[in-house]
Amino acid sequence: MANLEYTLTESGTIHIAEDVIQTIAGVALSEIDGVAKMAGSAVSGLAEQITGRRNLTRGVKVEFSNEEQACTLTAQVVLRYGVRIPDVAAQIQEHVQASVEQYTGLRVAAVNVHVVGLSLRDEDDESDGFGLPGKVSNLIQQGTDLVKQGYDTAKNKVQSAAQATKDAAADAIGTAKEKTQQVMDAAADKAQQGMEAVKDTAQSAYEASKDAAQQGAETVKDAANRAAEATKDAAQKATEATKNAVEHVKDKVGSSAEPATPSEARVEDAKQTVKEGVESAKDAVQRGLEQAKQAVERGADAAKDATDRAADKAKEQMRE
Repeated sequence: MANLEYTLTESGTIHIAEDVIQTIAGVALSEIDGVAKMAGSAVSGLAEQITGRRNLTRGVKVEFSNEEQACTLTAQVVLRYGVRIPDVAAQIQEHVQASVEQYTGLRVAAVNVHVVGLSLRDEDDESDGFGLPGKVSNLIQQGTDLVKQGYDTAKNKVQSAAQATKDAAADAIGTAKEKTQQVMDAAADKAQQGMEAVKDTAQSAYEASKDAAQQGAETVKDAANRAAEATKDAAQKATEATKNAVEHVKDKVGSSAEPATPSEARVEDAKQTVKEGVESAKDAVQRGLEQAKQAVERGADAAKDATDRAADKAKEQMRE
């Protein structure tokens, strides 16, 4: 971009960029009634619509002459429909020349005005107008609107999908939590049932063992009583036999006129009777002891069987 260098005082030189002149001319153009917009390239128009910022340098061309310390301006404009073009063009030349010379101190050699289109609207809408610049601006605006609509649509779809995903995740988490709680509750119930079953089985085993022990004790008691009775009967029989033998010997001795010594046969009979009584008592005691032993063994076996059945039942319930 060319710069204009000129000297206004003896203090030094001043450099003015082309953009400065274009901006001053653009502001002056915007202040003239009848000018709808400044024309320019399609790229600059698209940049204005995307950024939303008006480019005041658009449509203004500056040519410098360092030798004459002057500049020539060319402005491309779109006028509002219904204005008198020569009158508005003359106002543009006068106002732009005056503004540039006032703010820069430069001399404006000429202001060339190119009317490239007409705008049908009263307001300053750069999307309308006649001619090629207006048509290009319309296309650019339509393309920008479509891009914006597509962006908004995509944004809404993304937000909807994100919300749907979030809701689905929340539902899945809630469902998993409920199922986990159900499994935990079922496991707790099963464990409680197992504990109750074990408790009941242990109680049953205890009761069975207690009953078996009680039966064994009763059996032992009965056997002991029977052995005692048998022993008592045997002793009683032995005593009676001995007494009868003594009485018999005594009677024999008393009936004799002379004292006599009992015969050996009588003595042997008495001994044999006493011996039989003792043997009978001994046998009765032995039978009582055997019966008591058998009763104890039966009680112990019954208690063991009851305990084993209870333990097996508890194991089956725990496996279930």
